[in-house]
Amino acid sequence: MENPQQPAPDQETLTPRQLQCKQLAHSLHAFFTHLDQKEYIRDFQLGAPAQDYFIALATKLLNNPPVVSRESDDLYTILKNMAHFFRVIGGKNILVIKAILDRERETIEDVAAEVFAWSTGKQCNSKEFSFHAPLDKLYEYAGFFLNSMGGRSYLFRRDSRSRLLINYYAILLVDQANMEGINRHGIDIKPLLPVTISEIEGSNQLIYKEKYLDRLYELVEKYQ
Repeated sequence: MENPQQPAPDQETLTPRQLQCKQLAHSLHAFFTHLDQKEYIRDFQLGAPAQDYFIALATKLLNNPPVVSRESDDLYTILKNMAHFFRVIGGKNILVIKAILDRERETIEDVAAEVFAWSTGKQCNSKEFSFHAPLDKLYEYAGFFLNSMGGRSYLFRRDSRSRLLINYYAILLVDQANMEGINRHGIDIKPLLPVTISEIEGSNQLIYKEKYLDRLYELVEKYQ
C-alpha cells in the first residue's frame, strides 16, 4: 500500500518569514518575466533579462548613495545631488524606469509593496530573486528624498503618484531605521506625517490610498 502524499520537506520547515520571502521572490520574478515580454522593454535593448538588469542597477545605486547631511555646505554638493540619478545610472536607465512607471501603472504599487517587504525585516534570500538591499543603504535614499534639497527637487519633477509613493515608503524606512537604532542623520518624520497624509488624501492616483493612510495615521499616534 502506497504512503499518503506528504508535504514537500522544504514547506514543512519554512518559518513564516521564509515562506513570505519565497512568495515574494516568486511574485517579483513573475513581474520581471512579464517585463521581458513587453515590446517597449525590448525596444530599449537592455542586453540582459529585466530582472538581472534592474538588480544590477539598484545595487549600483545602493553602493553610490547621495549626500544627506550637510548637503548645503557648498553649491557643488547640491548640484551633484540634484543630478544624482543621472550621474550614477545615466539618462537611458532613467528613461527605462520612467517608461515602466507609466506603462505598468496597474501593478507598480504591488511591486513597490513587495520590494519593501522583501528588503525590511529579516533579510530575504532566494535564487529566484537574488536582490540584497540592506536597510542602512535604503535609509540613505529615504533621507535623500525626505531631507535634502536635491532629493526634494527630484521628487517635484516627478508625477504626483510616483512622488507620493516614494515619500510614503521613505517615511516607513526612516521609521524602520528608528526601530533598529540606525537613524544616523537624525531625520524627524513627525512633521512630515500630516503633510504626506494631506497630499495622499487629496490624490486620486493611488490604488491603495486607504491602506497608506491607515499606516500613516498609525505612525502619527506612534510619534505624537
